[in-house]
Amino acid sequence: MKKIRLLFRRVRSSRGSALLVSLMVIVGLSLLGLGFVAISETESAIAKNQSQALQTQAIAEAGAKLIVEWIQDPQWGMDHAAMPANVPCAAYGTSPCSPNGSPGVYIKTVRTSGAYTGVYKPKNGTKLLDRPYRPGNDDRLFGDEDHADLIINRITDSTTLDNFNNIVLGTNVSDKMAGEITEIKIFAPPVVGGVLTNGFWVGGQRYGVATIKVTAQQFRNPSSHTGVMASHAVRIVVGELPLPIPAGPIQGDANVSFGGNFRVHWGMETSRGDLTPSLSLSSLPWTNAYERPHFEHGYEQGNSIAGVTITYGGSGYTSAPTITIAPPPAGGTQATATATVTNGLLTRITMTNRGSGYPMCSGLPAPSAQPPTVTISGPGTGATATAVVAAETWPITGGNYDSFDYFHELLAKNFDDPWYGCRAVGDNAMDGLGTPYDVDPQCYPYAITAQERSTANPSYAFQWQDMNAYPLKKKVTFPSIRYDYWKRITQQGRGYKGIYYFAYDSGSGGFKKFNQGAAQPMAQWVNTIGNNLGPGVYFFDSATSQNPQLLAGAPRQAALTPAQTWNSSDFGLGGAPTFLMQGFVYMNMQQFGTFGQGNNATTVQANFPGEPFRDVGYPIWDTTANAWQDCNGVPCRAGAGDGVFSCQDLNGNGKCDIVVMQAPTWDSNDPTITTHTSPYTMPACGSGCAVGQTTYIPKIWKSNAQAQADYGAPCTIPAANYDGTNAAATDCSEPHEPYVNLVYPDQAANNNGQPYQVVVGWEPPGSQTYRPKRLDSSGAPVSCSGVPSPDDCVSNAYDVDGAVVPLGVILYGILYNEGAWGSQGNSWFYGSVLIQDNINNSAGTADVWFDEKLLKGTWAPPKMPRVIVFSEQTDEQSQ
Repeated sequence: MKKIRLLFRRVRSSRGSALLVSLMVIVGLSLLGLGFVAISETESAIAKNQSQALQTQAIAEAGAKLIVEWIQDPQWGMDHAAMPANVPCAAYGTSPCSPNGSPGVYIKTVRTSGAYTGVYKPKNGTKLLDRPYRPGNDDRLFGDEDHADLIINRITDSTTLDNFNNIVLGTNVSDKMAGEITEIKIFAPPVVGGVLTNGFWVGGQRYGVATIKVTAQQFRNPSSHTGVMASHAVRIVVGELPLPIPAGPIQGDANVSFGGNFRVHWGMETSRGDLTPSLSLSSLPWTNAYERPHFEHGYEQGNSIAGVTITYGGSGYTSAPTITIAPPPAGGTQATATATVTNGLLTRITMTNRGSGYPMCSGLPAPSAQPPTVTISGPGTGATATAVVAAETWPITGGNYDSFDYFHELLAKNFDDPWYGCRAVGDNAMDGLGTPYDVDPQCYPYAITAQERSTANPSYAFQWQDMNAYPLKKKVTFPSIRYDYWKRITQQGRGYKGIYYFAYDSGSGGFKKFNQGAAQPMAQWVNTIGNNLGPGVYFFDSATSQNPQLLAGAPRQAALTPAQTWNSSDFGLGGAPTFLMQGFVYMNMQQFGTFGQGNNATTVQANFPGEPFRDVGYPIWDTTANAWQDCNGVPCRAGAGDGVFSCQDLNGNGKCDIVVMQAPTWDSNDPTITTHTSPYTMPACGSGCAVGQTTYIPKIWKSNAQAQADYGAPCTIPAANYDGTNAAATDCSEPHEPYVNLVYPDQAANNNGQPYQVVVGWEPPGSQTYRPKRLDSSGAPVSCSGVPSPDDCVSNAYDVDGAVVPLGVILYGILYNEGAWGSQGNSWFYGSVLIQDNINNSAGTADVWFDEKLLKGTWAPPKMPRVIVFSEQTDEQSQ
């Protein structure tokens, strides 16, 4: 009993502890439950945030990829993908150009890179993000991310941003609940070795064309764009599709021999071995392997003395000597000048009266063509000087290729093909074999007394061009086309339209796209009219999938696929009505050729090459001082050697305004002196040209005194609305580099490939031969009725691209074969044909026409990929 009471006593004493433990357990379980609830809510929030992040990332990626498509086809971008049209700005700080140093006010940012200051694509008639991407500063991107060259957001252009979102996401507010694009920035690609100065790159090596940054955000209230819940940015670096850069219409890396009536048009045919050229055509002459005749000499018209050039300063002059300039022929006014002496030397001769009636110098021994003599008399000895007629900015210096009036040797002459030429590393058979001329690098050296239109001894034929040694040797090169490189690009391009790899199928002799599916003949794959693949890069692998460039002899031949010669039955494969290879076709074939195109050719709109110019810069006119900018006594120059036609835009209208005047009477030498009496009628070009046009020439900008003497009044700047026809009587051309204006025919050649001729000269302003040089959004030539823009149609102004004419061809682009070429028949090709092995065209009337845009970096047919994606990066900015 006692034990029982003791047990009850112990139980009663433990009741407090049990209660405490129970309470603690209950509390613990409650906290654990609350923890699970909290974790559940956190996981839900994390999941929601992750969903928002992924949604904005996907939207940003979609937007960035659409911007890539803007670059691939800017016209398509403007028509279908909300890309804004390019608009020049009246001044920095006015739409669409932000103030200097203040990016983000308008779309375009003012960039300063070294000596250059400007905005991206400033000129009328150009498209944003369009080719060229080089070399001009206006066509390049310089900014870093904070100073992007193009910025589109709600501050700079809300309309474009809304239109872009409507296309990517939809037009309703509900379509944007998951997020929308809030900013697009386009700026410089990665630059190595450059200097970033105030947000803009100077110098260095560019690794790509552009960086695209697209930011997407999700808002609590999409209507008012408030309450950011998630933000993502995607950056894509794109680089130019590295197409080979051909130097002419057809190039051989071995021996080249053309037979039959084979013709090469609009550029140089070259051979890395011996060359038997195609049919000779009349073309503009070459003074040496590097330069055409210096036609800036004679480009300035007038009959007064522009200046007196000191050729030797003499010695012992204690005071200024007397300068006597010989009088002009009867009816003129004698010029006068004074001298300046420094430390006993004659250092400057200043015109006091420029005179009139002096003939321009041709440099030939004819009394009417000699420059006036300059006599220096006074207290000293030995000084000599030469007077220059009319040429204030490009005086005849007496140096190599500067001695004569070359301009008038070309004026008002017609040529089969102003751009044609032929060059070889080995022997050029144009001058025959074993003749005395066969040792000379220039088969027929140019002389001013030559008839420039002659095809018997053309100056455009060169041989032994195996090195660079000015002036007579300029090394003939062949584009670097690497098998492994293009194979890798095409194999990795799967999923991108326009990039295709084809594996050889030995059983059928055909090819499989990406080595899958049914094999088809190459001729069927490459026909973009019927293959549903469109323009692009077509890489046809070797028979063994080996790199034939690492092999030689029999192993190399065994690696190449068997030879093919296509005829009309091949062109009709797949049921397509016509045939066209469009893009870059890479063949690894033992030999390729055609037997003629029959009726299978496709008509394309082909641009003649642009007008030749001399890249010697233009003299800079100082509008404040109303004089030439002075550089040690001569006008300063800009634009020399930059590879593009340069001009000073005095009226700020974004164009180079050329004012013309009727050509005064002039002499040329063919080979004797021929006088062309003003008004002189130019010959008609070969097809569709006006007949009986009077020859005009540019009215060159001159200083006030020189213009007064030569034109009767100082030069005035053309009005901003100048259209090539409405010049005031005193207007002059804006300072520009000298160029040769061409009057283009409306057809390239007759059915046999015989070219219609092109005429050198400017036409009366009111009756210019306008021809389209640009296509509209539908692919048709633009209209040139009325007074068209010089951006659209060829005219008296400088034309970087020539007139558009129809060509019936089977190639529009580049064709490369690792093996040989051997064709017969009348197939026509437009673009460039590159052959690694021998070219042996034994017969037929094949014609190859060069697309100069391949060389200028502006080649961009619709739907042809222009860029490839180098890298893509995404970063979550906030959640």
